[in-house]
Amino acid sequence: MAESQESLVLHIIESLQKVDLETTDIDPLLSYLYTAKSSLSEYLRELETFISLNSPSNKQRQSAGYLLEKIVLLSFSGLKGYTCVKSFQSAGPQHDLLISGDTIAWKTLCETLGFGNCCDCILIESKAIKAKVGDNQFARLCNVIDINLTQVGVGIFFTLNGASGFPEVDSPRQRKIGDARLRQALFFAKTRKPIIVFDKIDILNLGKNGSLPKIIKRKIRDIQELSGLPCALLEICTEVDLPPHLRDLIT
Repeated sequence: MAESQESLVLHIIESLQKVDLETTDIDPLLSYLYTAKSSLSEYLRELETFISLNSPSNKQRQSAGYLLEKIVLLSFSGLKGYTCVKSFQSAGPQHDLLISGDTIAWKTLCETLGFGNCCDCILIESKAIKAKVGDNQFARLCNVIDINLTQVGVGIFFTLNGASGFPEVDSPRQRKIGDARLRQALFFAKTRKPIIVFDKIDILNLGKNGSLPKIIKRKIRDIQELSGLPCALLEICTEVDLPPHLRDLIT
């Protein structure tokens, strides 16, 4: 009798425990660690409709806030192995979504993305605002992770228009950093905990299996490199950032 797809996935996850994640490229296997929920596509279409509006009303903006929170929940509940998902207000701040797990699959996911051990939680903050996330908002999330929720391994802003100081698509390479981008770099240098930013382009790609962990991994690598360029789009399998006399050798 043929094995079920779920059984095959479990075999793959168990095999990953024998792989040296530090030296082996297992990026294709991230597809098995995130399965986009079928209901997510409907909410992504609603978000795309909202984004296309020229002058949304206050009511529409409020609805977009709730919509983005639903997309966050549906997206992250598509990750394999999570056992705990929460949205609550602690003694101080409100936490939009805190997700963690106690399974082999979750441990594999965290190790593959480059964090784990005692800090195996993901904290997500949803911002359906017109402006970019600024330095003060970035500083607040840094403070929450550094003081309130020390078990968090990676923080994520879910936004429509990204954060201040980050490279724009088709813009020249940045040779200096400032605003929220500088805050991101300093916090990572201090704690080795990445805080990454999803924008509308990233979010609209979450209907594809494997997309969420792949985007997270690329954005974490971007903090480590600070290349000055925006992260590559999901469809691009191989990232090439070389001067012309070298680029021609592999393209």
